[in-house]
Amino acid sequence: MRAPLVWLALGAMVFAGCAKEPEGLDTPESALHDLQADVYLVSNIQGPPVAKDGNGYISRLAPDGGMQRYWIQGGRDGVTLHAPKGMALVGDVLWVADIDTLRRFDRTTGKPLGDVGIAGATFLNDVSAAPDGTVYCTDSGLDASFGPTGTDAIWKVGKDNQPVALARGAELGQPNGLVALSTGVYYVSWRDGTFCLVDGTGFRTVLATAPQAQLDGLVRLDSTPPSWLATSWLGSCVYRFDMQGGCTPLGIRLEQPADLGYDAKRRRLLVPLFGQNRLELLQQ
Repeated sequence: MRAPLVWLALGAMVFAGCAKEPEGLDTPESALHDLQADVYLVSNIQGPPVAKDGNGYISRLAPDGGMQRYWIQGGRDGVTLHAPKGMALVGDVLWVADIDTLRRFDRTTGKPLGDVGIAGATFLNDVSAAPDGTVYCTDSGLDASFGPTGTDAIWKVGKDNQPVALARGAELGQPNGLVALSTGVYYVSWRDGTFCLVDGTGFRTVLATAPQAQLDGLVRLDSTPPSWLATSWLGSCVYRFDMQGGCTPLGIRLEQPADLGYDAKRRRLLVPLFGQNRLELLQQ
């Protein structure tokens, strides 16, 4: 029998929002471990999630807690960044979802490298790169109050930087967190709480359904067999999915847990708490 995964709350890495704590976060939405540089990247919306206000930014954190708060900042050094959400690394390029545009930055310097606009998108959310370098992004089809806009889709961008819809339509259930692998694109849905697989033709298979919905981030752990972890706003937790349709909570309560990341080197989950302006660390 395989031993169960056990996670412990390591604590909050950074806080924000008051004068005594100037080095913090502002509506953190997504966390990503850059293994090459061994830093954590955290996207900060700083305001409404679909407002084109130009004040979004990305923080760069050391695993021991040191932080460069405004590593990439909207309105500075030629950067346009409104409400950054999901992120993915492809070689030396950092891809960032920003409402209706995928923005690209230099992995080392943070310098802007150009944008890929997606016409008609309303809430570009998570980003993931397949092993061949193809970038995938969800449009959760949400407005500023998290109501439906009907633009639900999963987009893919190849080497030509031209966006193509892999799948679209209300049946996607407002797709949110996703992980792209050679076997297809795995995602979780905000509206339905489903864990799904979309193959290269756009065919969708529902693998499991969580007890409560509003699923946000999704990560895959290279355990044996692999484990899939997803955050849930309604459940105030992290769910663990298995490929046999099972779904169980980790047992740690988290308020508005957003797009989580994973530090495989330290076996550490990185969970942005959207409404609490902090990054929660869970240790395996």
